[in-house]
Amino acid sequence: MPEIDWNTITEMYDGMAKLEKAFTQKQVDTMLITKEDTVVDIGSGPGRLTVPMARKAKSVTCVDAYEKMLERCMYNVKKEGLDNVKPLFKSWLDEDAVEKIGKHDIAVASRSVGMFDLIKLNQIATKYVFVMSFANAPSLREIQLDFLEGITDIPLLKPRPDARMFDYNVTFNMIYDMGANPSVVVLDDGFERFYTSNEEAYEDLRFLGTILPEHEERYRMNVDRYLNILDDGRVHLLRKTKTYVMWWKPCEIKL
Repeated sequence: MPEIDWNTITEMYDGMAKLEKAFTQKQVDTMLITKEDTVVDIGSGPGRLTVPMARKAKSVTCVDAYEKMLERCMYNVKKEGLDNVKPLFKSWLDEDAVEKIGKHDIAVASRSVGMFDLIKLNQIATKYVFVMSFANAPSLREIQLDFLEGITDIPLLKPRPDARMFDYNVTFNMIYDMGANPSVVVLDDGFERFYTSNEEAYEDLRFLGTILPEHEERYRMNVDRYLNILDDGRVHLLRKTKTYVMWWKPCEIKL
């Protein structure tokens, strides 16, 4: 499978991140970040976590290997009126990544390449390491394709019956076996927005992908699966999922 060029899907990824905003805040609320802490966000993308973490921290360094993602992250930071975020254009996979990134009080990796090397992630933190991803739930890519079912040629993977066996318990056990005592919480997550009409929802969600005229009806049917009319007349979009937040003290890992 060819490597994804994340520069080409920045718009989609940012759109999805904005739909998660309220749920993301709940994730950040669980994180032990104080006004004295420096934080590094590995694979920050468009700043889904960077922005709310910057409101809690002394500073946040957002690290990403894709320029458009980093540019969008800083755009979102400035839009929120924050001035304590520093961008770092760097691949986590580079041999000198740890050296260039340096030490921070808290290291964070969410649904990113930073989660693939927990030892490396541990090396850049002094107080806590946080990792998070979907909990026994579809990936962001799968959720996007769910809205595009019957429209795109990319196959939509069906949930595996044994998916729970290979969920966040694997990461937990790896950290535990390395000597740490990780904490974990599983939170309700989702993609949510309120609209004045179904038509407004259809227009707003077009960042998900190219919708040709011949696919318009199917696209609307896909979106309709997650729309509900509220008592006050508003249209509520909600695509439910779950996220785990896991953390540990880096000093507990002795390797």
